[in-house]
Amino acid sequence: IRCAFVPTLPDELSITTGELVRVVDRFDDGWALCENGRGERGMIPQECLTETTADSAMGDTDWRNATRMSSLNLHERRF
Repeated sequence: IRCAFVPTLPDELSITTGELVRVVDRFDDGWALCENGRGERGMIPQECLTETTADSAMGDTDWRNATRMSSLNLHERRF
């Protein structure tokens, strides 16, 4: 979420900046049905959304490809 939204109708969802939500459906009128991390669903303006993928939400670093250094060899240590 790139900007906060305070609902004014019962079918709208309260969101805060930086929160992650899942977009359930998008509508032509500029609104989207979303679900937050607590399982609550409601409508929010699409202008509040920043699109990410599940992979990017988890961070860009793939630890499986990281270079591993031995802590026993002091000459390999980088600071």
